[in-house]
Amino acid sequence: MKYIVSFLCLVLAFACVPKKEYDSLLNKYMQTQVDKSNVDKDFADYQKLSAENKAKLDASLEKLKNDSTELSKLIDNMKNEMDNLLSEKERIEKENQEKLKDALSQNQKTNAELLQMQLDLEKQKLTLDQKQKDLDKLQSEIALKSNRINDLEKTLNEQKMQSEKLKNMITDALVKFNAGELEVYTKDGKVYVSMSDKLLFKSGSTIVETKGIEALGKLADVIKKNPDILVNIEGHTDNVPYSSSAGCIKDNWDLSLMRASSVLHILTEKYFVSRLQLTASGKGEFSPKATNITPEGKAQNRRTEIILTPKIDKIMELLNDK
Repeated sequence: MKYIVSFLCLVLAFACVPKKEYDSLLNKYMQTQVDKSNVDKDFADYQKLSAENKAKLDASLEKLKNDSTELSKLIDNMKNEMDNLLSEKERIEKENQEKLKDALSQNQKTNAELLQMQLDLEKQKLTLDQKQKDLDKLQSEIALKSNRINDLEKTLNEQKMQSEKLKNMITDALVKFNAGELEVYTKDGKVYVSMSDKLLFKSGSTIVETKGIEALGKLADVIKKNPDILVNIEGHTDNVPYSSSAGCIKDNWDLSLMRASSVLHILTEKYFVSRLQLTASGKGEFSPKATNITPEGKAQNRRTEIILTPKIDKIMELLNDK
């Protein structure tokens, strides 16, 4: 209707226009209508395309919104995770700092303990070194003492053998005298010749009898063959008090000493035994060999003991050697 009205207006406007111009105008008009129709079509196509594009854009926009929402959620989740990770990182760092602090403190304590242990070990080492030195010294001393003991045992054995040899020589020399008159035995490495008063003296006398002088002569021969031995002459009595008031003898002690002296003089003056080998002493009743209760015991106690001792210079040298 709107187009018809427009067309009538144009007809009325050009009613007075010449036909040529009219045709030209009509053609232009028709061409315009055609162009307008084309434009309308294009516009409709454009609108359709625009609607389609808009729908696509709306769909894309909706998808983008949805994606944006998901992305926002993802970002929020990631931020939460990041926050959690940062918190955990801070916690771990703090925990590690505490552990490091404790470790440093423990390390200092451990270092101090190790230092103390090292010092203790050094002290122990010094102590062990000193003990080792002491042990080495002790072992050396023990070795020296062991050698000295071996030497001493060897010397003692030699002395024992010498004493046995000396005993046998004396026994052989005095073989004619019976057991009641004298006894020969060894004790502590010494040879004892114990002569009874029946062999040497009459009761209360200090003068040696003939048979006793003979026995002393046999003994003197052995002594002179062994110039290295020492001889001690000991006089002994029983416990019966000395009763004679004559002379200078006051008691059994004097009697025992003078009897020992008489034996010494016979050995040196009659048989020429070296005075350097002899000594004399009196023991009186104070070193009994047996009991003084019985007559038999008293008889054993009335004796003169001649004690022969091999020289012990070598033994003393070993004992005194430091």
